Amino acid sequence: MTTTRMSRNQKLTRVIKGRSISQIGWDGATALLHFDDGSVMRIHASAAPPTNAPPATLGKVRAVRQSTETIAFDLDGDSTVLIPLADATSCVMLRDSKGALEYAD
Repeated sequence: MTTTRMSRNQKLTRVIKGRSISQIGWDGATALLHFDDGSVMRIHASAAPPTNAPPATLGKVRAVRQSTETIAFDLDGDSTVLIPLADATSCVMLRDSKGALEYAD
């Protein structure tokens, strides 16, 4: 999916490590990651997955890695959720269950 080396996103990892992704939905090319604490992350992706794509693995976040092209959520159990980014910057926004901004890049 990406030829660029992915580095750990230390800031985002600190914010969401230990939270469980409970659902991944799509609004066009925007991924909506719903966490078990009610927070929601919006990621502007390069495209929505095909309608026949298998469902994404869900689970507890161990770490986040990111390149200019892709964001990866490493989960417990050694599975990873990969999302291709629309742009190198300003693609990720996390709001808590009350709508307050927790993270943006």
